[in-house]
Amino acid sequence: MNGALLTLDSVNTFYGPVQVHFDLSLGVPAGKIVCLLGGNASGKSTTMKIILGLLKPRSGAILLDGQPITNLPTPAIVRAGVASVPESRRLFPAMTVRENLLMGAFTRRDRAAVQQDLDRILELFPRLGERLAQRAGTLSGGEQQMVAMARALMGRPRLICMDEPTMGLSPLYVDRVLELIQTISRQGVTIFMVEQNANLALQIAHYGYVLQTGRIALQGSAPELLRNPQIRDVYLGGQSVQQK
Repeated sequence: MNGALLTLDSVNTFYGPVQVHFDLSLGVPAGKIVCLLGGNASGKSTTMKIILGLLKPRSGAILLDGQPITNLPTPAIVRAGVASVPESRRLFPAMTVRENLLMGAFTRRDRAAVQQDLDRILELFPRLGERLAQRAGTLSGGEQQMVAMARALMGRPRLICMDEPTMGLSPLYVDRVLELIQTISRQGVTIFMVEQNANLALQIAHYGYVLQTGRIALQGSAPELLRNPQIRDVYLGGQSVQQK
């Protein structure tokens, strides 16, 4: 895809003898929200792992702004501008909200700017400002998801990879998280999100891919996918959805 910040080019990934990706290729344009849809065992979470360097593909290339990151260790990928909001949040539960947020800036050395960013991010997440001294493990699921998103922003990323950001949240927090993703995108951060709930993802995304058993089965703009009969029948229960 022309103008892509993130590119996966003919990626083949294995867990031992089991192949997970089959010549997987996709692109995430700068400044856009792109979703990767698919059912269980389709290879969605593995896609996140290879982008973040947690798993190395056997062949193919992963490019960030045209530069290969395929063989870089995870800390180097983070320093290059990639942040993660992992599935199930994966906070440090015994640490305070403030400490968890500062962990997002662990690769940075500009301490004064880190404090400025913390102040700015707390304006975006005011609820967290009320809970800075609270242990992260005592927060609700929705509040923990906000901590995970704010932690990712503390690294000043160009790209945030989000793995199932609405999973397990109450309807109220689902709506709030989706609004925050849109707000972060409008501030210039590129979002690549894995999501099983196609309805939710396509309401805020610009573009989407559908992954089936490690292969791209469908792709297109979010409005196109919302109108696609295959998407409606398989993922939306036959219902068309109006994009927000």
